[in-house]
Amino acid sequence: MRITHIEYVKVFVPWQESFREPMRAWRAAANTTPEEEDAYVIVRVHTDQGLIGIGEGNRDLALTRRQGDALIGKNPLELDPWKLERPWAHVGFDLMGKALGVPMYRLLGTRVHHRVPMAYWSPYQAPALTGRHAEEGAARGFKVHKIKARPWDAVDQVKAIASAAGPEVAVRIDPNGLFEQPSVAVRIAREIERYNVECLEDPVMKHRPEWNRFIREKTTVPVALHDFEILNVFAHIKAGAIDYLNVGGSRGLTAERALRAAHVAEAAGVPIWLQIEGHCYDIQAAYNVHLNAVIPNATLPQDTLPFIREASIVTEPLWPTDGFVDVPEKPGLGVELDAAAIERYRVA
Repeated sequence: MRITHIEYVKVFVPWQESFREPMRAWRAAANTTPEEEDAYVIVRVHTDQGLIGIGEGNRDLALTRRQGDALIGKNPLELDPWKLERPWAHVGFDLMGKALGVPMYRLLGTRVHHRVPMAYWSPYQAPALTGRHAEEGAARGFKVHKIKARPWDAVDQVKAIASAAGPEVAVRIDPNGLFEQPSVAVRIAREIERYNVECLEDPVMKHRPEWNRFIREKTTVPVALHDFEILNVFAHIKAGAIDYLNVGGSRGLTAERALRAAHVAEAAGVPIWLQIEGHCYDIQAAYNVHLNAVIPNATLPQDTLPFIREASIVTEPLWPTDGFVDVPEKPGLGVELDAAAIERYRVA
């Protein structure tokens, strides 16, 4: 089997109505826009045997074309998708699975999860707006709500979620290290201990395990690290600095690296969740779900968010029911592109 040609299209699916203005403000704070930051290149890789593999990935169309040109004429079964990044990891697993007639997870190991939990999410915004998102997420059956938090109103954010969604919905607080000092993180954590808080994710800089250990010792709120670099993961586990691990990232995170980090955490009894390009479409979501299916300690809800877009780009969307997504059973990734949706949302 040889790759004969590749189709490329850049797609932007707007956020659903309740997220449009919050996401525009969130992106503006980073000097970008949803149209720039949240559009992705979709590839369809054709072979001489009629099989087509799909992938979702880079924002840079020219870069993706250059990468694809190097694959023309190659046998996709000789690629190593375990070591590839998106979109080519998606393509490799999709074509291998289709050629063998098996779902992607069968290429990774033994399936231990038939369903994968998902978290709802909000960007940083006023607590009242976060409360509206929390109410929305709870109505859709989500049990965990992740927020981007800041030290000046993190406590108010938690209170708003508890008031809007009820005590059954746990809050995952991600300040992206902006609590800055362990003393600040401890003060905030103690103020929210009486609420249903799943964890503080990266409350301070992620390369100071002794800081995270200090926070963990001073509060009952669990502490999570967001990283996949094995030395830092190991350092945090060795220091007794974390309760949970978010195996996440948008660059450099391959299936091989994700599995390695997850296995180190498993050996230490640390539960994980996956966050591989959370603001994604359903192709990346399918890849994440298959990967999750073979990781025993991947028991916490993923930050994988195609379901807060206004539409899906695949014919059978991987959107959660009561906060869970079923692991696909069809060969490869188990999803196929919706041609009409691709054309509708095409931007390049």
